[in-house]
Amino acid sequence: MAKKILYKNHCTPQEQITAGGRYYLDSDCGRKLTGSKLLTLDGATTTGTFTGTATSTTLGAANGFDFISVKVVSGDDVGLSFDASTNAVIKLKEGECFSSEIIPAAEPKIIITGTSTVDWMTGT
Repeated sequence: MAKKILYKNHCTPQEQITAGGRYYLDSDCGRKLTGSKLLTLDGATTTGTFTGTATSTTLGAANGFDFISVKVVSGDDVGLSFDASTNAVIKLKEGECFSSEIIPAAEPKIIITGTSTVDWMTGT
């Protein structure tokens, strides 16, 4: 039986006029960017909680994931990489979540620099 995941994302673009200054709504856009996606997954869905101190964990090297969701439950900032390196392309603070459809060749990795608890979910 196929599983369905509906996820929605939004962001409000901001810009910093001067270095070290305040952030303002992006004058080019001035509105919230939104999107939603309904995924039908025919394979397995895996969930878990990871608690770590100054460590990283790969959520399955090239396992062909179609979807990933990572939420920082508590602790320090957490980085996300999609090529199994320690070069984070997304930074999440406590209470923040990242959910997205990803390409099957991605190798998602959670990078913890302090002490954090992270909930995650992947799907194929």
